[in-house]
Amino acid sequence: MSKVPETVKGTRDFLPEEKIFRDEVIGKIKLVFELYGFSPLETPVLESKELLSGKDQYGDEALKLMYEFKDKAGRDLALRYDLTIPLARVVASNKDLPKPFKRYAIDRVWRYESPQKGRYREFYQCDVDIVGVASSLADAEIISCASDALAVLGIKKFLFRVNSRKLMDEILRNANVEENKIVKTLRVIDKLDKIGQQGVAKELRTFLSEASTFGVLEAIKLKSDWNRLSSKVKASEETKKEIDEFIKYLEELGVKEYIFDLSLARGLDYYTGLVFEIDAGVGMSLGGGGRYEGLIERFSGEKISATGITLGLERLMDILKKSDKKTSSEIFVIPINTLKASLQIVNKLRKGGINTDFDMLDRSISKNLDYVNKQNIPYALFVGEKELGLGKVKLKNMKSGDEEFLSVDKVIDKLNYKK
Repeated sequence: MSKVPETVKGTRDFLPEEKIFRDEVIGKIKLVFELYGFSPLETPVLESKELLSGKDQYGDEALKLMYEFKDKAGRDLALRYDLTIPLARVVASNKDLPKPFKRYAIDRVWRYESPQKGRYREFYQCDVDIVGVASSLADAEIISCASDALAVLGIKKFLFRVNSRKLMDEILRNANVEENKIVKTLRVIDKLDKIGQQGVAKELRTFLSEASTFGVLEAIKLKSDWNRLSSKVKASEETKKEIDEFIKYLEELGVKEYIFDLSLARGLDYYTGLVFEIDAGVGMSLGGGGRYEGLIERFSGEKISATGITLGLERLMDILKKSDKKTSSEIFVIPINTLKASLQIVNKLRKGGINTDFDMLDRSISKNLDYVNKQNIPYALFVGEKELGLGKVKLKNMKSGDEEFLSVDKVIDKLNYKK
């Protein structure tokens, strides 16, 4: 017997039951994104390796996870690592885009991760970004949008952990961390959830003095509301003012589920200002993002502000209540020695906007009903000669068991009314 082929490690098939549920979740997220005035953007899955591996974009650790290869012409290409660099390329090459440019993208990205719960090598990100707004109002807007998307999905308990890369830079300088070691220090801090405080301390001691390591560790213990925290940290008036305004905008937009957390660093090098992460108390982040002021400028030569956030679809799917839908069919037509007439009815139902399937295997009524039950199709429609003689068909509600004789037009009206 030949070996059954398997999916590539870190990738998955989605059978109808799961795919339908995923599409429902994506549909709800899209509705919220569009409610906030974001427009869709789609970019290629392939980008040049040069674009994705630029200096001070993802960082050395992230570059190790990138899928890269040569095409048949010898060009160096890579699968996109996230949806942000492609957005920066689009903005840089379309200088006439109106600002602010509010874009959303829900699409696949690839990373050579070690597969585990909530972490795959091929996965979906759900992004919203605002380009062309320097004010922290944009940061508050995308957090508000993400908050509403989580609420629509039925996620009741979540918290936005927020921090500022500018603030962290100033705190690290006050801890006597050398300028050329700040980014490296932030990368280590970003591993806190994975390796714990002792692991962070061990790594910091490999390139920082004991005094600087102590100062960093003391700082990242601080988490609270900003009003309490601001008096405990040394920062410039400009940075504090920016954070004050951000908190004000969050509250004016009705976002209450947040905490200021100095242990939050976000590992990608392109973040420059406010950063955020979504904690739902499930042992893994549901998403995050931040401000990336210099990224687009590297490609366009023009200073353009930008900020964004992503929701991780795979992690959302892991905590959401699963749907019992196994098919998109709303009704299943069972011909009883009436195939020709049944096909005409199938066609009429579909033209009436009803997702319709029918028996193509000439099975018995009982076997057809078993199939309808297994597929969780809400209705069965019996088409018999006697019913046709009366100009009617028999509609069966598979959940309640109720049956009624109706015209096809009435069936269409009834099912459309329930939508």
